[in-house]
Formats: sequence, C-alpha cells, structure tokens
Amino acid sequence: MRDDILRMLYSHPDYLEYLRYHPKWYYYLDLNPAYYSAFEKQVKKDLKITTYDKLESIKKQVNFASSMIQYFTKD
Repeated sequence: MRDDILRMLYSHPDYLEYLRYHPKWYYYLDLNPAYYSAFEKQVKKDLKITTYDKLESIKKQVNFASSMIQYFTKD
C-alpha cells in the first residue's frame, strides 16, 4: 500500500479499526489509491459520523432537553 494512504489511515484511528473489521478494503486501497474517498464515505456512513448523523444527534439532545424543561415547569 502506498505511503500516503497509510499516513491518512494512521491519522484516523476510527478508520484503522474499521479496516481491521472489514479487510476487503485492504485489497481495494492497495489496488487503486483512488478508492480512499469511497472507503472514507463508507466508514463515515457505517460509523454514523457524517454531518447528517451529528445533526440528528444534536436534534435529539435538544428535544430531550426541551421535554425535560416542559416537564419540570408544569404546574
């Protein structure tokens, strides 16, 4: 595997862990380094670390806080 791909992988511990559990990506990344962007998208999708997932998490937290405030301010 190329050095630049290895450096990018080692700079993201989550990507390395994902790669350990999904070894087919070793083949694709070694075959063609251009697959790194597809690998990155797949990792983010599977680990739920996309921007959409982060926004959903914040939305759930705000809804929870709002419901707690309503519950405690009821007379």
